[in-house]
Amino acid sequence: MPSDPRDELLRQMARLRRSLDPQVVRRLDLARDGKVPYDHDTAQDAVRRFLETRHDGGRFRQALMRRLKGEK
Repeated sequence: MPSDPRDELLRQMARLRRSLDPQVVRRLDLARDGKVPYDHDTAQDAVRRFLETRHDGGRFRQALMRRLKGEK
């Protein structure tokens, strides 16, 4: 009797999962659940680059800093 293709696929997936770095598996699980952690340095660089494109004399940057500090 031939094996169920789904069972074979599940076995292959389990074998592949065991061969992966545990940190990669954790990140994949988080991504699956929509909870991907971000890299602080990369996020900070992205914000810095965005702020560099502003041509408002630093007003947006100052307002952002006030909001991040909890000021109005």
